Amino acid sequence: MFSATVISPVWSRADHHHGGKEPVDPIHGNLSNHRFHTSSSSSSQEHPLSHIDEDEERLVIDMFKDYNRLIRPAKNINSSAVVVEFGLSLILLINVDEKNQIMQSSVWLTLKWNDCQFDWDPTEFGGIENMRVPEDRVWVPDIVLFNNADGNYEVSYHSNVVVDYHGDVMWVPPAIYKSSCRIDVEYFPFDEQTCVLVFGSWTYNSNEVKLNWYNNKKFVELNDYSYSGIWDVIDVPCQIVHNSSKIEFQIVIRRKTLFYTVILIIPTVLMAFLSMMVFYLPAECSEKITLAISILLALVVFLLLVSKILPPTSDTIPLMAKYLLLTFILNIVTIMVTVIIINVYFRSASTHHMPQLVRSIFLDFLPQILMIKRPERIPIFNGYFMEEYCAEEIIDASLVIPSMTATILPFLQVGRTNPLNVNLAPRTPSQKLSRFKQLSRRFTTSMKTKSKPHLSADAARLADDGGDTSPRAHSRKFFCPEPEPSGSGYDDPSTVAERHRISQELMATVHSIAYIANHMKTEMNDKKIRDDWKYIAMVIDRLLLVVFFGITLGGTVGIILSAPHVFDFVDQEEVIKRLIASNEQEQALNQMFNS
Repeated sequence: MFSATVISPVWSRADHHHGGKEPVDPIHGNLSNHRFHTSSSSSSQEHPLSHIDEDEERLVIDMFKDYNRLIRPAKNINSSAVVVEFGLSLILLINVDEKNQIMQSSVWLTLKWNDCQFDWDPTEFGGIENMRVPEDRVWVPDIVLFNNADGNYEVSYHSNVVVDYHGDVMWVPPAIYKSSCRIDVEYFPFDEQTCVLVFGSWTYNSNEVKLNWYNNKKFVELNDYSYSGIWDVIDVPCQIVHNSSKIEFQIVIRRKTLFYTVILIIPTVLMAFLSMMVFYLPAECSEKITLAISILLALVVFLLLVSKILPPTSDTIPLMAKYLLLTFILNIVTIMVTVIIINVYFRSASTHHMPQLVRSIFLDFLPQILMIKRPERIPIFNGYFMEEYCAEEIIDASLVIPSMTATILPFLQVGRTNPLNVNLAPRTPSQKLSRFKQLSRRFTTSMKTKSKPHLSADAARLADDGGDTSPRAHSRKFFCPEPEPSGSGYDDPSTVAERHRISQELMATVHSIAYIANHMKTEMNDKKIRDDWKYIAMVIDRLLLVVFFGITLGGTVGIILSAPHVFDFVDQEEVIKRLIASNEQEQALNQMFNS
């Protein structure tokens, strides 16, 4: 490395090397403005540095006496090329603009070449071995950044060059570059990018200027690198391309995912699983559609956020965009299916007919697969009449009234004010049910004990036919009578007279009872069908809950885990130490082989 001695030339009035002519400063021009009188011998003893300053003055004047910075410093202009050793030190990774695909970095360039016009003997110039001069006073290779992105191809600060007595020139300018970097967003935010800095001579070809490694360092130096809060440096290889006319430095960086995991990934995953809860809400709940649409709007916001971060490239779909798109599509399907489920839930017997296939699949097969157990139906009335007749056939009042009249007539003779001895006080539902059973038993017992001709004939006919003579069968016979045989005594004039004594109010009551029974049967059938449609809607909800959970879980695991560096933790300090040690070891091996 060159010495750090700073040279400040002191110009004298007399120049013994130039025949008394007024010397011309090759750096500052005419020396008339920079003259200093030589000191006497006594003053020289008081200021011993004056001799060194005079040596520096003579050295600079002598070196630039016949120097021409426009000439390429090659020993043979026609056959030899100037070898420029080039090195790069990464100081700071300022920014990586994914949308515009630009990497902004602060670097130090290191250029070293041999200028045959600079050559002196240090003993003739007071032991001075090197000097520093402005870079615009010497020949400098026009090395620029080829993949520049902002139009500034040169360095930021034109520092001095250091020249030693062998003619070796070193130039270490700092620079802030904005270089184009192709961003691969396929695995965003678990992506790893390789940004390239390509340097080369703008006007000289490979026969005139050749690039080589500085001190055989085939890497980017990271000794002075300041860590980035967004990116981790993984590797820094480099290579010489285009027949030694260009040198390419690669900076492999990996994104730190903590920020995007907290801000983007976790909320998106939670919304994806939250959208499944739509199928857990009851179909009659009005918030079912509201929840799905709210999640859809939130996903749109996240899609806009990702679109602003990533470049509008059509080469590939980003990982995060894939997951958002999957969640978005599932949410759209959820809304469509929810509308269908609500439609199924509110179907009835008057609007839709339930096919047998639908009944077999959704009422018998799927509930067993999904482990859904339907509660048993509890009848509204446990009475004998409601269970046996209202659930089986429509009651015809014209058939019921003749038989019912003969049986009810004895009860009417018990008392005029309250013929059936019924307590007219308000009763609770349980008391009403108990009273209904009591009257039913009394009614059946009365039919068994009465000695009416037509009742006895009914019982005898049932016994002769081998039929059931139980009160249950007799009651059914009572309500749905068969035609009486002639000569049975049923049309006896006395019996007919008793029938006509029944008041019109009782006839109206019997008609009303038949109407109410038929209406209740219809309502019960309609309610049963509506309950079946509601149960089908619940089965569909449960089925889609399982299906969407599987799709969401599989999509989450499949998409996110497809990234190659999901669980990799990068210790930047350890990586830098490892790269430096590896590069130094490789450099030592190269030097050993070269020697």
